[in-house]
Amino acid sequence: METFGLVQAGACPFRGRGRARDRYATAFFSKKAELAELVCDEWVVLSERHGVLDPDEEVEGIDREFDELEPAEQARWSMDVVADVATRVRKQEYDRVVVFADRPTRDALKERGGLLSRMAAAGAKTIEPLAGIGGPDRQEQWLDEQLAIRREAADPTAADLDADLGELA
Repeated sequence: METFGLVQAGACPFRGRGRARDRYATAFFSKKAELAELVCDEWVVLSERHGVLDPDEEVEGIDREFDELEPAEQARWSMDVVADVATRVRKQEYDRVVVFADRPTRDALKERGGLLSRMAAAGAKTIEPLAGIGGPDRQEQWLDEQLAIRREAADPTAADLDADLGELA
């Protein structure tokens, strides 16, 4: 199965220009990005300011938290992100899309951007491994556990995703 990952950026820890994967290098983002590297064939960064970014894309400026956006901005951002992702999923024929994002962002992508129906129309199942795990501390603990399992695996992408990530089937 071909897998595409979405990794929410969150607040940018530094000013200036840099690669997306480096600009958002908080501990939480880094864990989500590393897991995406291990279980996804391709992944992108979801930036509240820039939308969908390739991890090595150069960006500058300070990002905002998703909940700082006005409702209309959240809706527009969600629709733009989902349209971009749907195009990528169709083009590369991905079977599943894994969303490593917090609940408000996941909800906006689903409710305002139509994520589930757009991915299904593109031929992909949407998986939300962080859903239902609890707050950021518990999510980071879960990410640590998943990373430990996959770092030790001979082929981390072949690890049993169904069992480890719940809905990741």
